[in-house]
Amino acid sequence: MAEYAEIRALPHPRRFAELTPEAQHYKSFRTLWKQKETSRVVALAFSPAKPHRLAVVNGTKVGIWTAGKAGSAEASSSISKFKDLTQCVAWRSDGKLMLAGEAGGSCAVVETENRQVLRRFRGHGDAVTCCSFAAADRSKAATGGRDGKLRIWDVATSELVQTVDAHSDCMKVLTPGPGGPDVWITAGYDGKVRFWDLRLGGGEESAAAASMAVATVDHGSPVESGAAFPGGALFASAGGTEVKLWDLASGGRIVQTLGDAHSKVVTSVCLDASASVLLTASFDGFAKVYRAAGLEHLWTYKLPGPATCAAWRPDGKAFAVGLDDGQWQMRQWKSPAGDKGEDGTAVQAEDRLSGWDGPSATPKVAPKKGAYAKTKGHLRGMDAAPASDDEVVEPERPFKKRESQLDFFLRKFEYRKALEYIVTTQSFSRQVGLAAIEEFLQRGVLETTLTEIGDTLCLSVLRWLMKVFVGTDTLQQQLFMEALHTLLDCNKCLQPPSTAELLKAVESLENKVTQELKIQEVLMETGGMLKAVTTL
Repeated sequence: MAEYAEIRALPHPRRFAELTPEAQHYKSFRTLWKQKETSRVVALAFSPAKPHRLAVVNGTKVGIWTAGKAGSAEASSSISKFKDLTQCVAWRSDGKLMLAGEAGGSCAVVETENRQVLRRFRGHGDAVTCCSFAAADRSKAATGGRDGKLRIWDVATSELVQTVDAHSDCMKVLTPGPGGPDVWITAGYDGKVRFWDLRLGGGEESAAAASMAVATVDHGSPVESGAAFPGGALFASAGGTEVKLWDLASGGRIVQTLGDAHSKVVTSVCLDASASVLLTASFDGFAKVYRAAGLEHLWTYKLPGPATCAAWRPDGKAFAVGLDDGQWQMRQWKSPAGDKGEDGTAVQAEDRLSGWDGPSATPKVAPKKGAYAKTKGHLRGMDAAPASDDEVVEPERPFKKRESQLDFFLRKFEYRKALEYIVTTQSFSRQVGLAAIEEFLQRGVLETTLTEIGDTLCLSVLRWLMKVFVGTDTLQQQLFMEALHTLLDCNKCLQPPSTAELLKAVESLENKVTQELKIQEVLMETGGMLKAVTTL
């Protein structure tokens, strides 16, 4: 006679594609801050210096937000000394000064600590749409406007140093390039991305613009946003529904193209702290994360509305997205509750990752006490697979696992007791219970077992079936329906229900079935509509 096989939980359907460690990391980014402004959020920027304050541009003000004591967003200050709508914002590397472009054609230099406007750069004939401090020289700044001109300024004296006719349409991107304060990368609505070395013009005005453009590439559509890699040799441009990666150091060779990254125009692209991940935001209401090396897609975030701008925090542990309706949100990876360091502070999520090169090199958490003994040492147990150099010693007596109460009843053919154990044990899992129903079917005793039970056990079985009514896969649904039909057809206590409690349980089950039928009717209508659309 064959040996008895213990009851095991029904297997779940296998996932077709397992997530990589990187995708699991970015999947775990959760919304930490969420705020609603009075008008459209047009720009976001994090301060390069700690505590990495966030500047939010909307209307005629620039709000500066920082983390509160409980981790919530607190408006540390609001700069509203602007005469027109603000269009862009940029921090200096030390976080003490900020540039804010206005629609009236001026750019304000703001001291962030006391919110004072120190001076204004005046000279653009139209709105200032992009601005930046020079990377190597804090005394220089650059602005780009809707008139397509690039202007270089002396921050200390607010004097205009140089003007370049950079683009034939609105300039949207301005970032420092490699090689000093005279090297810049610009892009605009004319579809061009240009690499400038202003030293080649000899300090002349716009007449020398063509000679100062070291490299010019055509994105193919109006450029909305761009991001320069560390060193400035590589540049990512976003325009239309595409994101392109250029090698400006080699004259503008295209390295990668991400076609149809979004279904609508890509409004923002930015790099994380290590330049290993690209974040894109679009007017289609999605933000996506890509691996910068090969532009492989890692994760997608559903936003509550069309996105207008996005920014990574300099430490690479959070990013912010601004929306067209005035909302903005910041997503951050937070360590699970209970993970504490030696000083009692929460351990960051990146410190818990292992097996992949994330945004920054972080130390791994020390293993728990006794973990080696339980996984590889002398406490690893009978189920552990032996290593290649291990000597396997067979015990004199074969090891027997302690069988469960359910397996004991089934091995002794006491099916009524097994059924009673399933429906009355609170900690019993649904999967194991349905596996026992399948065992009854294979043995051909399901009808006999459900027929012989009395009123009390019949009521318990009905209540247990109602618990497993929802949240089951196809196999479990078939087992559930087989058990329910057999109970209703063969048990005399339900023909008709002999007690008020049985009647109430049957009515509750009928209500659930009615609700499910209504859902199925709606799904049938939806299926017909989808079929009509796909056959057009």
